[in-house]
Amino acid sequence: MVFSAVSALLAMAALYALPSLVAKPKMLFGRSLSAMEPALFPKIVLVFIIVLSIALAIPSLIKLFQTSGEAEAETESTTLKKAAFFFILVSYGLLLKPLGFLITSFIVLTVISLLLGNRNWIQIFLFSLLSPVCLYLLATRGMLVSLPELNPIELLYAKLLAPFGR
Repeated sequence: MVFSAVSALLAMAALYALPSLVAKPKMLFGRSLSAMEPALFPKIVLVFIIVLSIALAIPSLIKLFQTSGEAEAETESTTLKKAAFFFILVSYGLLLKPLGFLITSFIVLTVISLLLGNRNWIQIFLFSLLSPVCLYLLATRGMLVSLPELNPIELLYAKLLAPFGR
């Protein structure tokens, strides 16, 4: 509950400070050079963080009021999972540039699925493969956002999607 409250507050602060953090798009003859406003994607992400944080806090608040304020003891296993999850997300951020979005996302989604107890390898493989590819295509083709990727993957992507045009 504390994590979700802190996440929501930090996301709200970032949303408030976003105009000073993201530069205005360059203009050419009164028209923007980018397909979308640079602050749109961060705004969407921050709003999702706020909504998900509130959605995470509501069941905890209900449970807290139902148990008359008795705090549930956190097990050592839960603490280790939280630490591992934090380490995985920090590693994701650090490996994103050198390994690219698709490879890093595949590895991270596989590890998180295993951490959460999923042992169905077919489900893990399909989810870890298809989710980053769909998000990559949505971001690069739909929203025209550039994501970090390795050159061989970008070349393969360009060859595969060349018949569909831009």
